[in-house]
Amino acid sequence: MSTRLVLVHGSGHTARTWDAVVAKLRHPTLAVDLPGRRYNPADLTQGTFERSARSAADDVEAAGPGPVVLVGHSSGGLILPALTALLGARVRHLVFVAGLIAPEGGQVATAIVDGDGDGLLEQRRDLLLQHAGSTYGGFLAGEEPSPSTFTRLDDERTVGSIESLNLMYQTVRWDGVKPALPRTFVRCLRDPIQSRSLQAQLIDASGATEVIDLDCGHTPALSAPDELAAWLDAIADRHDRAET
Repeated sequence: MSTRLVLVHGSGHTARTWDAVVAKLRHPTLAVDLPGRRYNPADLTQGTFERSARSAADDVEAAGPGPVVLVGHSSGGLILPALTALLGARVRHLVFVAGLIAPEGGQVATAIVDGDGDGLLEQRRDLLLQHAGSTYGGFLAGEEPSPSTFTRLDDERTVGSIESLNLMYQTVRWDGVKPALPRTFVRCLRDPIQSRSLQAQLIDASGATEVIDLDCGHTPALSAPDELAAWLDAIADRHDRAET
């Protein structure tokens, strides 16, 4: 049975972020929409790792049985430990694509916040209050939005700010992830968001034993989809061989 690649988007994005990558992949693929966007409406300001992981796990289960490789971009990386705990032995590998992550009991804010931490906390509080009850549309032209009891928000930058500030102050738990589970970090060499020192901290926190360098910006699914797809297929190939 071929290993399925499960693609988890980051803040301000939807599953459509992965379209160009999915088009190149040889392996069966599932790109999930986390709660609070498109046809999965929810209150963005109430997002948690556990809620997002539960939604993604339901999508994985609905897609059918078999081994999976979990791929998280940016803040999507924060969902991977909780998602792994839910899917258990099905998970063969974790891939952090410029992935945000923290060690057990830590918060990403500890690594990211430099200087005006109080100002960021105030901005976080104001955003969560202002946009309570909002869900991200994220629809392409011609797509019909589902009826929703939530207020539709269509500004990607605002959505990204809400999600990033919300998630980076939540506590990461690794207790459902076996220490021996293989992990890879995709480092984006021209990332304007993550400095090289921050990348080093994220690599260490992820427990990655493999680092893949891509000469691109923060979102290789958009700027280097062919190269990213080739690496993801290569990782899935390893686990296909292990299943035979």
